[in-house]
Amino acid sequence: MKISVKVDLSGLERMLQRLEKKQVPYATALALTRTAQDAATALNAELPQYISKPTSFTQKAFTQRKAEKHDLRAVVFAKGVQAKYLRYQVLGGDRAPNKKAQRLPSNINLNAFGNIPRGEITRLIALAKAGGRLTKYKGKKLGISSKLDLFYGDPGHGKPPGIYKRVVQGGQHILVPLIVFTQQSVHYKPRFPMRAIVQRVVNQRFRAHFAIAMREAKATAR
Repeated sequence: MKISVKVDLSGLERMLQRLEKKQVPYATALALTRTAQDAATALNAELPQYISKPTSFTQKAFTQRKAEKHDLRAVVFAKGVQAKYLRYQVLGGDRAPNKKAQRLPSNINLNAFGNIPRGEITRLIALAKAGGRLTKYKGKKLGISSKLDLFYGDPGHGKPPGIYKRVVQGGQHILVPLIVFTQQSVHYKPRFPMRAIVQRVVNQRFRAHFAIAMREAKATAR
C-alpha cells in the first residue's frame, strides 16, 4: 500500500539555476526524503482521528524509503503486517472471512483497544479442542468461568463457527457463543485519508526542505 505524490518544481527554477547541475539531484533527493519522513510521522499521529483506539503497533505502521540522487522517488508506505488490514481503511473494499473474531459477545472481557487480549483466541481454541478448561486466572482475565466446558468448531443449525460454552438449560445441553467467526465478506468504506494527508504535508513542507537542502548542497559543493 503506497502513495505516489508529484511535486511541482516550476516555482523553484531560479533557485535551481543558482546550483551547479550535479548538485540538483542531491538537494532534491534530500528534500524528498525529509518530506516523506514528515508524511510518515503525520500519518501515524493522525490515525486515532479516523480509527477508534488503534493499538501502539498500528500507530507505528507508516514509514518511508528515502530518495537517492539517481532515483528521485521517496516512498511512504505501511509496513507489511499492518498494511494487510490498514489497506481496507485507506482503500475500502471487501475483506474475505478468516479466523479472526469479527463479532464478540458482551459476556467476555476485552482489552483497552476493544479486542480479546492477544493470543487468547488461539489458547481458547486449543483448550476447546483438547476438552480442557481455563485456569482460574485466565477465566478471570477474560470474564469467563473457569468451570466452563468449551466447544470449538461448526455447531451447525445455522450457527456460525466459533468457540462456545456448553451449558445445561431446561434439562438440555445447549451451546452459548463466546466468540464467533464471520462467514461472510466484510465490506469496508475508505476511512483514513492517507493520500490527502501526504499531499498536505508535501504542500506544506517540501519547499522549505528544498531550500535548506540547496543551502547544504552549496556549502558542501566541491
